[in-house]
Amino acid sequence: MKDAPASRADRSRILRVLAYYVVLAGALFLLIRAVPEARQVLGTETLETLAASDPFGGSSVAVGEPVGRTPGETLLFGAVSMLGALLIMIPVTWIYVMTRRHRGYEEAVVHSLLILPVAVTGIVMIVQHSLALAFSLAGIVAAVRFRTTLEDTKDAVYIFLAIGVGVACGVQALGLALLLSIIFNGVVLVLWATRFGNPYAAAAGPGERLGLADAQAGYASSATRRLVGDTALLDAASPRDISEALDRAARLERHLAGERGRRKSKQSNVLLLVSASDVGGAQAGVAPVLEDAAAHWRLAEVVEAAGGGWILEYLARIEPGTEGLVVERVRDAAAAITGVELRSLKGLKGRA
Repeated sequence: MKDAPASRADRSRILRVLAYYVVLAGALFLLIRAVPEARQVLGTETLETLAASDPFGGSSVAVGEPVGRTPGETLLFGAVSMLGALLIMIPVTWIYVMTRRHRGYEEAVVHSLLILPVAVTGIVMIVQHSLALAFSLAGIVAAVRFRTTLEDTKDAVYIFLAIGVGVACGVQALGLALLLSIIFNGVVLVLWATRFGNPYAAAAGPGERLGLADAQAGYASSATRRLVGDTALLDAASPRDISEALDRAARLERHLAGERGRRKSKQSNVLLLVSASDVGGAQAGVAPVLEDAAAHWRLAEVVEAAGGGWILEYLARIEPGTEGLVVERVRDAAAAITGVELRSLKGLKGRA
């Protein structure tokens, strides 16, 4: 089954990100044209100065009053830098939410990606002109010992990016921060669209989705297996197959609800799923087997399989330990039967 790596909605979101970057770059260009002094916040002059300076040779400078700037200019440049850090990280959060929505993400991480670079920008601006303040901040952070646990390694990479953008904006290098954001989002989108590194997607081939059977049993190995949860498998499986799995789970829950209302002695203890090319032929073969092996049984539902054929769902009560024998006998009962699966319903609590 062929499936595009990104849906129409995803392509629309990517275009929105590109448009955002174009508008942001245009706004920065207009800002430079209108206020030539703003070039100091966007260029590389500050980085070159830092690289050429001796961090241990100069004297401390008053906080908030860098050399060559008035207090008013310092506040203005600080506001531009912190606002720039926020604007640069907004498209990063869009990409994060889009690429992580199927596997899930934490709201706190999204908020941190917006708040953290603003805070880092302000802190860097405070300590960059004072070696004593820099060491003081390191001691304070070590004493506070911020701790957090991230479930996904990529979340930590996003946080690391937020810190990098904050540092770049803090030293008045918004151009470098913007470039970092663009390249980072580009790499993330390529990895997400190609599913690079996903072993199940690699087995299927470019642009192809695994079916549920192949996802569990191995590519092109079985047509009758079912999916058991793995987030990487779900990412490789097609939307149609995932929908089928959810439908089967809903039907199973309906069967379970019906059995819970019965007396315990009348409850079924197995659900037998019989895949067949012909309903009549399969019923004729299954009925004698269940008459002989089950205390009681009934055909609960017949549903059409997405790939063709039918699935007959039987509820039965059989002796524990005979499940394998029953499956073998049902599989050999008729030529119309193409697959058999048995699920235990143990643990039901019914009326006494």
